[in-house]
Amino acid sequence: MKDISEIIARYLLNIADKDELDDLSRWERKSEDNSRFLGSLRTFWSHPLEEKSSGLLTHARERLLTRITPAVVTKGKRSLFFSFSKIAAVIILLISIAGVSSYFISKSNLFYKSNWVEVSTQAGQQSKVTLPDSSIVWLNAETEVRYHPDRRERKVYLNGEAYFEVKHSSDYPFVVETGDAKVRVLGTKFNVSHYPGAEFDKVSLLSGRIEMLLTGRKSPIELKPGEKVVYRPTTHVMTKMKANVQNEILWRQGILVFDNDSFNELIQKLERYYAVTFVYDKEAFNSIHYTGTINNLTIGKVLEFINLTIPIAYDINNKTIRLALKTQR
Repeated sequence: MKDISEIIARYLLNIADKDELDDLSRWERKSEDNSRFLGSLRTFWSHPLEEKSSGLLTHARERLLTRITPAVVTKGKRSLFFSFSKIAAVIILLISIAGVSSYFISKSNLFYKSNWVEVSTQAGQQSKVTLPDSSIVWLNAETEVRYHPDRRERKVYLNGEAYFEVKHSSDYPFVVETGDAKVRVLGTKFNVSHYPGAEFDKVSLLSGRIEMLLTGRKSPIELKPGEKVVYRPTTHVMTKMKANVQNEILWRQGILVFDNDSFNELIQKLERYYAVTFVYDKEAFNSIHYTGTINNLTIGKVLEFINLTIPIAYDINNKTIRLALKTQR
């Protein structure tokens, strides 16, 4: 059998032949460590990598070229050229795998402990991510999640809004951490909204069971399906209530639901969803709240819709919208 590091590199480049794939499959089945490490590489390979050390990249590039035959380099020339940043990190991790099991384990653990996968969306974007444990996360606009590539390390750090469908595991609880809160689950479907600077953080439970632990509280808050927690970070006031929690995840379908939202909340949601910037006097709208549903409309149509209940004057200039209350006569 060829050196396993070469086989893995060829596998990740999608140029491994059938015999190499068979060898890799047998190697993966040999131990839980092998399986865990290869799974982490697959996850790592599917996400962009920031180049943080040109020296390491240069060294890894040389290692790669000496480990893969000239024929392979020619065949995969295009892939290699565009993938060196990822290959570099892979080769660094693959140092001396074959025949030195304990050394391999110690090096791979560096990857598990110090490297987290980060996925983010910009304004106007949404994304879907499958975690190493097969749990699924849908990211709303301007959202960032950070998670560990080891499927047993079921912890996600969240800034923004995301909907989770968590794979059940009684051995490894799933935890979502935001600024002041930890949401602990075993297997469930729920939505978390935590945008830095937002007036409220919100957690809504669709099915299963979750516990929410807030900073400064000794005991967790348990949520049942159909319940929602609204938390104000500035005052640390928390309210648990019954809610139409299905409305909380309609954003995945391009539907924005506003339930007595403050005007500032309304504007923040529109800025994230449409990737626009509003310029307006916040104090002039302080006492105004809005209830309504917006279903896949252009931003111009949205403003027309809002104007039916809130008298506003607006001017759209590319991605900047100037907004003001109409003076009452």
